[in-house]
Amino acid sequence: MSRQYLNLTSGAWRQLRGNWHLRPSPLLLWQTLVPGSLFSFMDGLQHKVSAAQLAKANFRDAVVVLGYWRSGTTLLHELMCLDPRYTFPTTHACMNPHHFLFTEASVLASGGASAQRPMDEMVVKSGSPQEDEFALLSLGARSPYEALLTPSALPEALKLSDPHDLSQHDEKRWRQIFLKFLAGVSMRGEGKPFILKSPTHGFRVPTLRGLLPDARFILIVRDPLTNFESVVRMWRKMFETYAIAPIPPDDYIRECVLADRMRFQTKLDSGIAGLAGNRLAVTTYEALAANPVPIIEQLYEQLELGDFQAVRDKVAAEATRRREYRAKGALPSTAWQQQIRKEWAPILECYANVR
Repeated sequence: MSRQYLNLTSGAWRQLRGNWHLRPSPLLLWQTLVPGSLFSFMDGLQHKVSAAQLAKANFRDAVVVLGYWRSGTTLLHELMCLDPRYTFPTTHACMNPHHFLFTEASVLASGGASAQRPMDEMVVKSGSPQEDEFALLSLGARSPYEALLTPSALPEALKLSDPHDLSQHDEKRWRQIFLKFLAGVSMRGEGKPFILKSPTHGFRVPTLRGLLPDARFILIVRDPLTNFESVVRMWRKMFETYAIAPIPPDDYIRECVLADRMRFQTKLDSGIAGLAGNRLAVTTYEALAANPVPIIEQLYEQLELGDFQAVRDKVAAEATRRREYRAKGALPSTAWQQQIRKEWAPILECYANVR
């Protein structure tokens, strides 16, 4: 996984430059014309060579992990993906969506690469489950992760999370890119149902319900006060890793998170309304981290995901391996806590009810 540049196609780079009025610097021109053009060519070739198999993709019975950034979605996703009856987008696929059907098998066979996540130093391997938002960004779908490269655009970029809020053209393109990438994930996974995770998916549940028949959703929530500073730290670390423009101060990021979290909650509540009990389950990060095995078993039973006994030992072994990990947690300043309690009152109440 690149520690400097995300692997955008030339079209994605041109879109980024145009949408955020970026000057055509030597760095941007190089990324657009050289690696970007190569990725665009590989994307077209991959689709052409694999067209017949991609047309047989299975989009049914997906499992989608929902939750705001830094709410425990990665932990839940990785535990769920231990089940060999399901498939998932790997880190290699999400960071290299334009050629992963050609390259993933050999990369994973050789052990692949590994890196530490910028926000929490957790090790991520090429074969680790990953959020598909990186793939969408790289292929030119509108995405809030455009802010990773242009941090000052964070308030506006966050509004790109829901395809329904995009222009008609951009929404159509988003759907095409999303399904194209997932078709490749399905092909690589030999048609098994996939397990997806991206914090952005909480904004777009109605779209997912339309594109993924019979999908099941798992919502994970975390103490909002602890979550707040963790999200701020995440954005700062991601900016430090990928930004090609100046990084704003932390209070600027805090203001963005304060507003965005309420928008997320509104979109999420509307999107999950009406889902049956065997299509939506809710858990907390604190419960999952404290005792993963019974929590995952409960999710299997409620959502009718199959025999949990077949994967119990794997989940237990992974839980043991992670036993020493402690998520970084820091409360905001007193002034910010007061503001959060005021602005996020509905979220705090919802969390108290789930807990």
